[in-house]
Amino acid sequence: MYFIKSNQRHKASSHGLLRNRMIWLKRVITFSATLLLVACATYQPSPLPVDTVLPDTLEKLDGSATILHEQQQAERLSLGQISALALYNNPDLKARRVQLKVVDAQLYSASLFPDPQLSTTIDTPLSNAAGLMNAWGLGVGYDILGLITHRAQIDVETNAQSQANLELLWQEWQVIQQSRSLAIQFVSEQKQLTLLETTLTLYQQRYERSSKALVSGDVTLDVNGTDLTAFVDTSSQINQLQQLHNETRHALNQLLGLAPNVPLKFKTFPELTSLNSELIQQYLTSLPNRRPDLLALKKGYDSQEAKVREAILSQFPAINIGANRARDTGGIATAGLSISFNLPLFSGNRGAIAITRATREQLKAEYHARLIQTSIDVDRLADLQTIISQQQALLSKHLPQLKYIVEHARMAYQQGDIDALTFLNLETTWINKQLERINLDKLQWENYTALQTALGLPDVVTSAEQYLTYDTDKENK
Repeated sequence: MYFIKSNQRHKASSHGLLRNRMIWLKRVITFSATLLLVACATYQPSPLPVDTVLPDTLEKLDGSATILHEQQQAERLSLGQISALALYNNPDLKARRVQLKVVDAQLYSASLFPDPQLSTTIDTPLSNAAGLMNAWGLGVGYDILGLITHRAQIDVETNAQSQANLELLWQEWQVIQQSRSLAIQFVSEQKQLTLLETTLTLYQQRYERSSKALVSGDVTLDVNGTDLTAFVDTSSQINQLQQLHNETRHALNQLLGLAPNVPLKFKTFPELTSLNSELIQQYLTSLPNRRPDLLALKKGYDSQEAKVREAILSQFPAINIGANRARDTGGIATAGLSISFNLPLFSGNRGAIAITRATREQLKAEYHARLIQTSIDVDRLADLQTIISQQQALLSKHLPQLKYIVEHARMAYQQGDIDALTFLNLETTWINKQLERINLDKLQWENYTALQTALGLPDVVTSAEQYLTYDTDKENK
């Protein structure tokens, strides 16, 4: 009887000890789960935008108060103002700036140290043998390789972040060029339309007069047909130019993030001075240290260099060090250390090293190709500047004489001294050469803005820096 009671007390004591151990283990698991939950982020939905309403006045654009200096909407814009408004409001630039948050998050992720691993086990004996009890184990481990490659991972993402910012700056330079080119094209098309519409009015009046004269027998059919041909051809030119102007107007408003029905007016462009070859060569020499796309390629190469270093560091065995505490089913408690690592017999990360090195060589070749392309582009634009200037000089020299000839030919035509076809050819040439001069002015301005961007001239750089300064101040507020 004493033995039975003693055995019962022993079992009760064992059950109490087991119960305490189970309570302790549950507390450890609960505490660990609580830590994990506290460290976790929470989910919040972010629906897509459905509002497509665009600003319907210039004053509603971001930065308009600073850029327009409280001018009225009817005030004419300069090239500097239109490019600044584009930098503030271009939808693609806004999306690209939001995209930079992804790069920032990647750098933040790379800066975090690897988390340790916590493991716990509990085993219940299936045998009814006396003296057996539940076994349990608790261990914590850490992957050392994550510490070895940590600095290289940070370098990869730091250079990637710099690359993304430089690529954004290069896109801003291109938006400046695009906004100015569209504004120049917009004004040029308006000038050509004004000239053609004035000419169309004259041709219409002349055709109406010759039609009446044809009925009365004062002119022949060839005269009336020539007047009709001039009227119809000019009308077709106007229609084609109106289609082109419609595309330019919508492209410009889209670039500004402005409603398509908002009218834009521009100031008279200042006298354009061609860039001399010495200045072009001076800026071309220092271009690799200034132009954002070339600097971005350099940062991309530096990022790949860090990836090569990371891949080489990763060839070392992945070592996991841990400590554990356990008790088996016989009640024996143990404590110990564990070390595990892989054997780099077959892979050894050699494939990743080969890929990163080959990618590095590819980026080096791409950078060299961009340098060559940049030099060729600048030389092409510089030569085009000279070619356009020569034709502009030729037209400026001969257009006054051509105008004089046309005016006297008109009087001769009205007096019947020259035939209608001869006069129409002279007049058409005069009009086409005026259109050509307007188009050459446009091409020269477009070429100049392209050279500004390609060389990174101060006008373009300052416009981008002004925006970046404004954006920083706005963030601080």
